[in-house]
Amino acid sequence: MKKIIFLAIFSLSSCFCFQVYASHLAGQDFTYALIDSTGGVYHYRVSLNLYQDCENGSPAAILADNPAFLAVYNGTGTLIRKDSVTYSVAHTMPITGSGTCATAGSSLPLCINLKTFVMDYYLPASTSGYNITYQRCCLNACLVNIADPGDNGISCFVSIPPSGVTTHNNSAAFINYPPFVIPINTPLSFDFSATDADGDSLSYTLCNAYTAGSGDDKPFPPAAPPFATFIYNPSFTSAAPMSCSLPLAIDPVTGLLTGTPSRAGKYLIAICCSEWRNGLLINTTQREFEFTVLNCTLGTPEIPMAETTTLYPNPASTELTIVSKKNISTITISNITGQSIFDQNYNTKQAQVNIAGFPRGVYYVKINGIEVRKFVKE
Repeated sequence: MKKIIFLAIFSLSSCFCFQVYASHLAGQDFTYALIDSTGGVYHYRVSLNLYQDCENGSPAAILADNPAFLAVYNGTGTLIRKDSVTYSVAHTMPITGSGTCATAGSSLPLCINLKTFVMDYYLPASTSGYNITYQRCCLNACLVNIADPGDNGISCFVSIPPSGVTTHNNSAAFINYPPFVIPINTPLSFDFSATDADGDSLSYTLCNAYTAGSGDDKPFPPAAPPFATFIYNPSFTSAAPMSCSLPLAIDPVTGLLTGTPSRAGKYLIAICCSEWRNGLLINTTQREFEFTVLNCTLGTPEIPMAETTTLYPNPASTELTIVSKKNISTITISNITGQSIFDQNYNTKQAQVNIAGFPRGVYYVKINGIEVRKFVKE
């Protein structure tokens, strides 16, 4: 891949980053749900969330993400099938700083797109299990903690356990979207917990993200695991991926991420959520995303959406309660294919939505046409 020279200058007040060919990825998370099974064949719905830096990233590379290329391998690494899938859901994430933060010299441009790719697979039970994979180049070139980010891609996969372990499994699904932007020298406390439709025990850790290198921007088929991990710049590791006065840490039981960032810039963070059943590791769901740390000494970014709006219970079976610190004027709910199935006007800070008739699965809730949240219907 040809690499165009770029300059990335970070200070405590601003960031300038020229576009690099194919540089645009700001993270991913990859999950699956077991829809049903008949005669030993299992119907899985796989969902890939791809985060794109639409401010600093290459527009051509962003367009080239569609379609996404997926591959299914058995547990011994034999290719079963390869697929091309177009995205079904697209959002621009609400991450802009507000008030004095946006006008106090911290004018770092912020734009993150979310594209969701959904694929249904019908797979027979396998004694070796399956791995479903995705690879794409390249990371956002502005990242300061990863070596040569603009010329390194991402690799990710989900694992369906062998039939000898279990024949029924749903991967864990993170409840909240990342906040993406956080103010410098301000304690961070963010809920990165997940839900699991099978009731498996979940544990959390900061972990290594996987690279795809730059030999092929978009391999078809993507390779099978194992994958190489990213090389971090000096002073950074997967367990210490940011410059912090209070180290970044995640509670292994609750998934609460804490820390106090001390240097402005963009950082790649990876969080792993592991599922445990009867003492056995069933699957690990991995999420990568970029944190943008702003020098907001005269103000703070607007409240992240996880703190503005609360959805409960999650997962839910009959009724979903939506509580906001701001007035709720509209609620729209769409399924994972992007089809709107609920749209209603409100004038309240708390609303109840009857979801008893919704099929099982993952749904997106849009509040006031801006905030996007996710919940699981049991």
